[in-house]
Amino acid sequence: MRMRIPHAPQPDLPDMPPPDASQALAQPFVALAAARRDIAAGLPQGLFAVAYDPDRFAAGETLLADVEPAVLVPGFLAAAEKLLPAMTGIFPALSREAGTLGQFLAQGPRLAGALVAAFFTDAAEDFQALGAEMGIRPETLLFLTQEIVATVLRAEAPGIAALADDALWRKSHCPVCGSAPDLGLLKEQPEPSEFLIAKAGRLMLHCSLCGHLWRFPRLTCPTCGETDHEKLELFMPEGRARERIHACTTCRRYFVVTNRVDSDLAFDPDALGPALAHLDAAARERGYEPVCVMPWNQFEAS
Repeated sequence: MRMRIPHAPQPDLPDMPPPDASQALAQPFVALAAARRDIAAGLPQGLFAVAYDPDRFAAGETLLADVEPAVLVPGFLAAAEKLLPAMTGIFPALSREAGTLGQFLAQGPRLAGALVAAFFTDAAEDFQALGAEMGIRPETLLFLTQEIVATVLRAEAPGIAALADDALWRKSHCPVCGSAPDLGLLKEQPEPSEFLIAKAGRLMLHCSLCGHLWRFPRLTCPTCGETDHEKLELFMPEGRARERIHACTTCRRYFVVTNRVDSDLAFDPDALGPALAHLDAAARERGYEPVCVMPWNQFEAS
């Protein structure tokens, strides 16, 4: 099944510019992904140890399930010191609030502990109270906190991701931190015993928070578990076989996928989601909702 939607840039086809609106929407989030990556590379690692139990893991318990949020506070403060100034340049409209948060965090770990705890318990009322205390809108405070936490987890995830055994984990949430996927990637399957899968590529889901990639069944909806291929749709832009939308007619959810099979070009999976925002627009226009709500896929369908 094919559909005609606006073209967008990829490393493979850099001569095909995206629609101006999609490019303007994606640009700051692509820049944010680069800033997170660079800052994470310089953060202290090994903030916590993971007690891996293969039976509990196979039953669906994530690797960070037993980790107390408080252990992230040192990394949170270190990441905030560098990320918040970067975000003032990337998102000028948030510069005052990002600067204010940085000033409060510089006073000590109390606020960092409260923000990390509120984030992992999904305590909206705590963000309301903390935002009022600092003069920061709660939705902005949540966004800034999430990006700082994401930076810390991107520093930590590679050190524990080796425990995330693909043979035991085929679930739709991240095996490391439990977050939802914001992107799918088709990658080559190296095992010769799975030759037929290798020709089409194996599907990897990309975590929206820690950036981990994990394997997931290709013909399964990550939201409702639908496996009937008649209810799973595939949309591709004309002439752009590397870009696609996987959609489910049962739950009306979709996620964007990029095909990296037979491509050895370097790419940043954290930046691919916002760079493919034009696919989100196309899916939303057709009445689908995203598997994972992200800032770049929240707009009204025309």
